[in-house]
Amino acid sequence: MTWLNYFYNSSVAIPLSLVALAVVSLLSWKKRGHQIILVLTLFLYARYLVWRGLYTLNTSDWASLLMSWTVYTAEAYAFVQILLLAYHAWSPLERQPVPLRSYPIVDIFVTVVDEPLSILRRTLIGCINQDYPKDRYRVHVLDDGQRDEIRAVAASLNCGYIRRADRQHAKAGNLNHALQETSGEFIAIFDVDHVPTGSFLKDTVGFFQDEQVAFVQTPHHFYNADVFQRNLQLEGVLKNEQALFYRVLQAGRDRHNSAFFAGSCGLFRRRVLDEIGGFRTETVTEDIHTSMVIHAKGYRSCYLNKVLAAGLMPESFESSMKQRVRWATGHVQIFFQTNPFTMRGLTLSQRIGYFSSIFYFLHGLPRVVCLAAPLLALLLGIIPVTADVPSLVNFFGSYYLATLVMLRTVSRGTRNAFWSDVYETAGSLALSWTVLKTAIRPWKKRPFVITPKGVTQEERRGVSRFSYILPHLIIMGLLVAGLVTGIRLWLAHVPPPGLEVSLFWGAVNLMLLGVVILAAAELPEWRKTFRIRHRLPCELIAAGEQFSGMVEDMNETGALIRVNRQLLESHDHLLFSVITPVGDCLTIESRMCRQKQVSSDTVEIGLKFIEIDDKTSDAVIAAVFSDSHAWNQPEAEPGIFQSLWSLLRVFKKVVKPSRKSHRNDLRVPYRKNCRLVLPDRTLEGTVEQISATGLSVNIPGTVDLVGENGTLYVESVALKVRRRWAMQCEGAVMAGFAIEQVEKGADQWRERTSLAA
Repeated sequence: MTWLNYFYNSSVAIPLSLVALAVVSLLSWKKRGHQIILVLTLFLYARYLVWRGLYTLNTSDWASLLMSWTVYTAEAYAFVQILLLAYHAWSPLERQPVPLRSYPIVDIFVTVVDEPLSILRRTLIGCINQDYPKDRYRVHVLDDGQRDEIRAVAASLNCGYIRRADRQHAKAGNLNHALQETSGEFIAIFDVDHVPTGSFLKDTVGFFQDEQVAFVQTPHHFYNADVFQRNLQLEGVLKNEQALFYRVLQAGRDRHNSAFFAGSCGLFRRRVLDEIGGFRTETVTEDIHTSMVIHAKGYRSCYLNKVLAAGLMPESFESSMKQRVRWATGHVQIFFQTNPFTMRGLTLSQRIGYFSSIFYFLHGLPRVVCLAAPLLALLLGIIPVTADVPSLVNFFGSYYLATLVMLRTVSRGTRNAFWSDVYETAGSLALSWTVLKTAIRPWKKRPFVITPKGVTQEERRGVSRFSYILPHLIIMGLLVAGLVTGIRLWLAHVPPPGLEVSLFWGAVNLMLLGVVILAAAELPEWRKTFRIRHRLPCELIAAGEQFSGMVEDMNETGALIRVNRQLLESHDHLLFSVITPVGDCLTIESRMCRQKQVSSDTVEIGLKFIEIDDKTSDAVIAAVFSDSHAWNQPEAEPGIFQSLWSLLRVFKKVVKPSRKSHRNDLRVPYRKNCRLVLPDRTLEGTVEQISATGLSVNIPGTVDLVGENGTLYVESVALKVRRRWAMQCEGAVMAGFAIEQVEKGADQWRERTSLAA
């Protein structure tokens, strides 16, 4: 022990920490040597674990000893996680598309159950617009919801329609049934919300010239924000939660021939599926289970790290948690039913790869331990860590700082340790219960819980369901009580051993729980469809005058464009022309919704498309969704301190709600004459739109409304209103008012705004 004592002496340990951190930081800044960064991070963590095991376990009583070893086991789990991360991130394989020599027949399957028709239509348009000979692929809608309207949508786009008599085995059963109804040499599979780009088949089919290749997987990319980005108002700072897996880990698995099918955006060789009896039905994660069986047969997989499809993230916190619960359930089922360490045919690398996926979904259990440990210390005096603060700062702090740098480096800016803690805390309790329940009865048939796609009206209005975070709220309350108790002991100068550590630990957990609760508080989403960022040249014709500009974002209902000068008037009828990526010109009749001067030579104009037919709508979808360049643009990587600041700034949501959520209700058209009574004058106008909390009014003439509040009369209703905005347009002023009080006719106004609710 003498040499260990010397090694952990502060005179040696502190300089060693500083040197390691300096090397890690320098290499990260130079964007090189990520393997050295991984090694140094693992060294610092291993050093910390040895120090924890030898010098900081509490052996004073049985309860403390038990808790000490429980916490130590949770920390050891994290070390294994980093080991597995290092294994996959050591040398990712970056493939390029293989040129085509022939054009085999491909069947494209689109699975659908009860999702909105608009989502399905987008995906089908992407599928039918492949840069591949039209007679060499066929698109099929696999309808497990047995809806005639789905059949009609498929027919309108000349797609096949396959329906089965029952819904046995959920998605896997749906796919297996379609295999019996089709005959193409290859099978492309898309979830209903994943819109493929035009180059999907062209870029993936070439890999199958190698007869040993069984399937090709491409990344899942998402055109909407995940719940953490959206609800915490961090869309421009925080990267998508799943980006690390698809940008780095799958490519790392590909190096070891263990990249697996992710449920969508993949292409299979039919012969191999027939050989293994189709998609596996024993678990609720048929994708990874089927991949494991294929690899055990000796076949190869390829991961093309190029975005060739874009889909929808779950649009509520509840939906996101349901998705992860299903994934955790399936992975535990696989561990007990088809253990990768005992399954014949897998290589050692493949066993490690599949085990790492299963092992990841156990993170809920150690995270619960880390939530409980400071609670027990502060409320019951069960101290799991007996360490002085300087030593903890040195050993734990150095490894944690190295982890921050390492994760940012190997994840290519998609993940950092702060937000990993948030994600794991959010799902910890639900996943822990799921893992334990499934492990007790792993062979029990469990329902396939479909991840909801498409925002519901309730979610659109920001209604939150707290069932998944009720335990978090309880723990948060207990933590507050524990921290108060601990602070009192500290102020009384009678601190038990390890109190400072428990206080800091509890404060960090309190912050993490606060972020999770804020993430679960849904912000309203007023748009019915998401806008896709896509820069395309465009022109705008207003009253015979032509404006040139660029599209900033666009969908089948409207667009945001930038031009170099302001339109002097608002227009209800504009001609908007946009050049698509393939060179076609689309001309759409539009209405100007808003206009904003963003700089001296740049004006933003919001357009709403009017009288757009199905053909034009489909062309817009094809233009904005089917261009792979739109999804493969380089993105800025947030720095460590920027990421830390983003974690802290989310609490502004408590005191300053998002501007996006100022409306409490949707607005609906309501064209009625009105009278606006101001302190010094009365104005006549027309109400354009109404809601329970606000309305917009058109007032003829040139009127100065700055700072004007008053009473607005419409029919038999009197409303006390406060001006929010005003814009001069086409011989009139368009103004928006917030309703502060219904002074007369409350029942009539409630009835008229019921449609907006």
